[in-house]
Amino acid sequence: MLLKNKVVIISGIGPGLGVKLAVEAAREGAHVAIAARSAAGLENAERHMKEVAPDCRILKQPTDITDRDQCRQLVMATEAHFGRIDGLVNSAFYHGNFESIETADLDDWRKCFDTNVIGTMTMTQETVKAMKKTGGGAITMVNTMATRKPFPSEAGYAASKGALMVAAKYLAKELGCHNIRVNSIHPGWMWGAPVQSYVKSASAARNVPEAEIIKPIAANIALGRIVTDDECARAAMFLISDYASAITGAILDTNGGEFIGC
Repeated sequence: MLLKNKVVIISGIGPGLGVKLAVEAAREGAHVAIAARSAAGLENAERHMKEVAPDCRILKQPTDITDRDQCRQLVMATEAHFGRIDGLVNSAFYHGNFESIETADLDDWRKCFDTNVIGTMTMTQETVKAMKKTGGGAITMVNTMATRKPFPSEAGYAASKGALMVAAKYLAKELGCHNIRVNSIHPGWMWGAPVQSYVKSASAARNVPEAEIIKPIAANIALGRIVTDDECARAAMFLISDYASAITGAILDTNGGEFIGC
């Protein structure tokens, strides 16, 4: 087990990758604090976690990461419940509208930045305080391939995640002396609830089989298929595990090779 007896906070629990991160943390032996705005999402995640790891210790804490007091309460509750914090996976995000920059609602961009950058940094700041007390830890930022391969109408979301990508590199530099590692994963298309829903709706709208929607997407991916959100979740778990002890400031592309950087 990669994370046996590690204490991990995961923000942004919800359909798709969020719940899969929680499940994989449980499967790998971690004690997990799960956070989301919706308490219902946390209950659902707990059920799935218990299916793969019946003995997993779980703390459920409704949390809006744009509220510092709520971030602080999550960290304090985790420390009180488990005694320390070893890992943080920042998965909470706000996507915003699909629209071109030329006509974009910049107030919606501001919401993206408030959650994806400021909210994530707030959650990180509060967690780092706890990690320093116990000699270190590891942080994984869930980013997006859209920062490196532009996707039409996703500029606001991608710009906010681009800022997060830069901030993560600076954090890695600043926190390395405290034995705290900071890395990012960059998923692209992920086969899970959100993409499955898109494929189904696009298939119905165009009156074509679902395979016809998937085919051109998969054709751009080196592996020839859409990777699953389970696979991306496991990559995030690797980065907060001791197997990645020599890795910080890195970007791990978890998009099946749709983007291959130099």
